[in-house]
Formats: sequence, structure tokens, C-alpha cells
Amino acid sequence: MTSSTTTADVAVVGGGIIGLATAERLTAHGLTVAVIDPAGIAGGATSASGGLVRAFDPSTPRRRHAAAGLALYLRQGHRGTWPALRRQGSLSLVARTGLPEAAAAVADLEAAGHTAEILTAHDLAARFPSLDVPDDLAAVHEPDAGWLPVGQVARAMARDAGPRLRTVPARATRLLTDGSRATGVHTTAGPVRARAVLLAAGAASTGLAATAGVHLPLRTRAVGYCLFRVDDPVGLAALPTVVDRTTGAWLRPWGADGLVLAGVSSRETDVPEAVRRGVPPQEEERVRAVVRHRYPRLATAPLAGGVTAYDAMAPQGDGEVTARTGLAGLVTATGWNGGGFKLAPAIGEIAAARLQEEASR
Repeated sequence: MTSSTTTADVAVVGGGIIGLATAERLTAHGLTVAVIDPAGIAGGATSASGGLVRAFDPSTPRRRHAAAGLALYLRQGHRGTWPALRRQGSLSLVARTGLPEAAAAVADLEAAGHTAEILTAHDLAARFPSLDVPDDLAAVHEPDAGWLPVGQVARAMARDAGPRLRTVPARATRLLTDGSRATGVHTTAGPVRARAVLLAAGAASTGLAATAGVHLPLRTRAVGYCLFRVDDPVGLAALPTVVDRTTGAWLRPWGADGLVLAGVSSRETDVPEAVRRGVPPQEEERVRAVVRHRYPRLATAPLAGGVTAYDAMAPQGDGEVTARTGLAGLVTATGWNGGGFKLAPAIGEIAAARLQEEASR
């Protein structure tokens, strides 16, 4: 098998939602981009994302990025070609002791042009009687939030990028350098030469960075999504997505037929970077034991399917876009701890701007 050299202005390692959002913005500014991923467009961890979109986040920087992301998702992208947001609304459950911070966040969201409000447990019982929320919790309600089919969004981003985007269905094996500058990526299909490189391949970015002497500490974390079938789905269609920040649980309606997708944050780390259909019985019970306290119908709802996956966990808890890696021409955008989808449009803008700067040096 012979290999050939691919040349582009920017090489993006990772065909997930962050890499594609960045690639689309780069091509919009006239740059050519090669996206390197053995699984193709949105074939890795992004393929297992629940697609939740909301603007609320306790962290001010992430809230700013999430608000910008929600605004763009509502506009269906820069060209109006992305799938329409399933605007089922979003509830972010918080402890009542955190209400001052939640109120400040709501003020920020309203200033950014989004509708948001604080609901007490009594309010939630009146509006969403199928939920069970104790008195010591409250919620940030975003009526214009919801969810999106992640694969369709990723493919729309790739289409928007047009002919300036080239996909390289291969595994990146090491960074190419010339002195103290990144000059591309070596892959199993041959070298990709570029003026700047983005590492957006989740935990796999750590090993690639190390081939050029760059320290990028990331770990994989287990993710399990369960699909339950509710026998009595009355009112399910009106149920918003629910993110319980006090337990790490989340759930949302999944299309028709009384299906509910649910998950709970895991503490299991250093798991294989693989996406598999189905969940083991112990994961089903772990998820069910938590989510049933917020949506009691899931206590006995039969399992209809699920996904076992992973995400990349940053030591400090939040991902970031880093241009000053110690290697000119190299930018990293990793470690979103499973929350990258809602942030992707804003992160793509930031990463693209920094890559343009690096490419012009």
C-alpha cells in the first residue's frame, strides 16, 4: 500500500464536534483544512453524545460560550443549514443554597438575549408533575433550550465547510515538526503537511502531543447512556431535558414511543476509547438508581437500549483552547468532560482564530 502526502493550511486531528466546528470557521475564512480521524465525521465519542443544548453553566466562561452556542444552534448555524433545535426546554436542577449564583447566571443569560427563570420545587411540581423534585432543590428553566441530533449537526458543519475541507480517514500517529514548530501530522495513510495543527481528538491528543514533547494531561472517563421505555408516556412529550447538577444525572425524551434517554456522571476513569452499543447490567442499575428519584417512572421502565462510551477529562475540570503549547503552530482544544457539544460553536470560533494566528507566523 502506497501513501501520499496531503497538504492543507491547517490539519485538524479529530472529526468530532469541536474539530468540525473549528474546521467550518477556518474554511469560512478561506483556509484549507484536513480533518484526520479513523472513524470519519463524528464517528468517535461525539457519535454517543446526548446532544443537550442549554446556556446555563455555573462557570462564567463556560456560560458565555454556552450562551453563544445556543444562539447559533437556534439560528441553525452560520448559513441556516443545521438541523432545527428540538426546543423542549431545559431544566438545570441546583441546590437552594446555590440560588444566589443561579440568579446571577440567569441575569447573565438574559443580558445575552436568552430567556431564563428560576423555578422553585413548588413551581416544578405545578408545571411538570411527572418530575419529583424535593423542596431543597430549585431549577434554572430555559424554555428555548433542548437537544439536537449530533450526527446530523456534524455532517451539516462538514457540508458548510465545502471543498476547502478534506477528510483523511486515518489514524494520526505523531506530530511532524521542524525545530520548534509543528509542520503537520503523520498518519497511517501518509503525512499531512500544514502551517498549523489542532489537536481535538479527546484523550488521544495526549499521546500525540507527547510525540513532540508537549505535556497535555487528559484521562478517559466512562460514559453510559440508557434508553428506557415508559409504559405510560402521558405528558412525556412536554417534558424538558433535565440536568441534575446535584447528582450528575440527566434525562430527555427520545423521539416517540415513550422512550427516555438518561445517564449519570461516572467516576470510572482510564477506560478504553471505544463506543459500543448496549450497557452492562450494573451500569443500567447505577443509572436507574439515580434518575428514578427525579423521574419515578424510570424505576420500573424496561431498558430499550443504550450506549457505552467515554469522554476526555481534564485535571482541572474544564477544557480549554491553548495556543501557547511550547510548540509554534500547535493549538489544542480538549478536555470538555462530556460538555463539548453545547460549547462547540463558540469553541470553534476561538480555536479557528488562534489557528489563523499560528498559521500566519
